[in-house]
Amino acid sequence: MNELVASDGIDLASAFEVLGAVPAESLWLANFTAENTRANYKRTVGRFIATMGIDSPEALYGVSQGHVIAYRDHLKASGATNATIANQLSALSSLYKFLADHQLCATNPVAGVKRPHTGGGGMGSGKTPALTPRQVRAMLDAPDTETLIGIRDRAILHVYFYTGGRCSEPGSLKVRDFRQDGEYTVLELTGKGDKTNTIAIHIECQIALRRYLAASGHGEERDAPLFLAVKTGRNTGGALTRQQFYRVFKRYAVATGLPASITPHSARATFITQAYEAGLQGEDIQRTVGHASITTTEGYNRTAKRHRKSASFGVRY
Repeated sequence: MNELVASDGIDLASAFEVLGAVPAESLWLANFTAENTRANYKRTVGRFIATMGIDSPEALYGVSQGHVIAYRDHLKASGATNATIANQLSALSSLYKFLADHQLCATNPVAGVKRPHTGGGGMGSGKTPALTPRQVRAMLDAPDTETLIGIRDRAILHVYFYTGGRCSEPGSLKVRDFRQDGEYTVLELTGKGDKTNTIAIHIECQIALRRYLAASGHGEERDAPLFLAVKTGRNTGGALTRQQFYRVFKRYAVATGLPASITPHSARATFITQAYEAGLQGEDIQRTVGHASITTTEGYNRTAKRHRKSASFGVRY
């Protein structure tokens, strides 16, 4: 994906030029340790600059609360979800708080702007669709295991569904991160804020990964990316990008007839939901998926629990 073109078709090149001319811009972005967070915040502010027609740092400094409200309403009219709008305003507020602290603008114009209600968080408010076990099995069995790329993709899908990892986390894995820890086979994922999270993994995930490394032939290259790009049936030696992981997941979601709303985050929602269904404790699930707060983890369980108690199941006609 070209980072200068947003998924909604907005050309971000000029917007990034304006943002790059802000003296404090690099310092603001440097506050975020995770590369994905820096990229997302930069793109979010770039979208705001492009949409509002801001053409200079001075115009950026002069944004008022009315401009922010107009942008919020524009996002809503464009069909953005409440969570997306809240995230966009959060990124803008972060920038303007930083600019105000450095006396580049008088106040933070986002402060005081009402943000949409996003519910209890995560799946608890129904934002991320989870899959049924049958749908997961269909996706896991979809790749062509007669080809290297199919064997690789099957292993990627197993990592998503058996660890609950975020979209970018399989991309951080090195061969050395798939290892033994005492009697357990583990994956050492790197998540938000570059925090490591060591997860003991299911035997089926182990088998898929070992089969891939045997077919790929780079299992002894400890510092190599665990998942390599494949071209004409051979490894290129290069790592997959975050966008390529996303496309791998989407390819098999579409191939198995799942709706367009299914993304790698759906695997995370599915993992958490199924772990609760299996009777695991919330604290253990929280630790496995790397949530900072148990409230976030429990949010995924509330929708499933609420659905099970739907009054619709009790009526008869």
